[in-house]
Amino acid sequence: MNDWFLWNGARCTDYGIHVLNQPDIVRPAERISTEKVFGRSGALTKLEGDAVFDEFVAPVECIVRDTSRLREISSWLHGEGKVAFANRPGGFFYARVANQIEYAKILRGNSHRNFTINFRCQPHFYHDESPTETLRESGAFITNPGTAASEPVITITGSGDITLMIGQYIVELEGVDGSIVLDTPRVEAYKMDGPLPVSRNSIMTGGFPVLVPGANAVSWTGEVASVTIQPHWRDI
Repeated sequence: MNDWFLWNGARCTDYGIHVLNQPDIVRPAERISTEKVFGRSGALTKLEGDAVFDEFVAPVECIVRDTSRLREISSWLHGEGKVAFANRPGGFFYARVANQIEYAKILRGNSHRNFTINFRCQPHFYHDESPTETLRESGAFITNPGTAASEPVITITGSGDITLMIGQYIVELEGVDGSIVLDTPRVEAYKMDGPLPVSRNSIMTGGFPVLVPGANAVSWTGEVASVTIQPHWRDI
């Protein structure tokens, strides 16, 4: 049955909501601009960056039978988080509830209510199965099964001066003291001090690595005990 969606880990049917129409499966638009050039037919297309895509709206048409739960439903369907749709198994989108929700009667004398939720989704579809990998020997490979480059969180356990090489990325670290986290989604380097991160951007040189689709070589020099990668596999 495709009559459900998940919002921040809760299934809509737990609130008495059933889906009448799932959102279409779409490929997000690449972010571009066009410019007309004097003396040239057509237009010149400019890319904003390498694989930069726009967000998109995924409308979900629903029905709720128990109208006594509308306040509870309205409290649940707000803000931002993760949304998963029954017609697109195996992953989720980061999204925000984007619209005013109007609960319209279906028929006079019938308490059932019809309404539409517009989820404003970030362009990438993240895999449910994205296990963390720990490498203990330099020269290993990690394979990205997705169709888009992923933005990993990488924890390096070691000490002293370290050079990490992932694919085409070279990161130089000076004076590592026990461990350092390279958080590509946040574009931050830090060390955890209990529950709090302490910035280590000052000891890092180079770009934050991404993992391209297919095989990515991982190697390093220096005193490294392990490299742990949370890959965040995703599709476009």
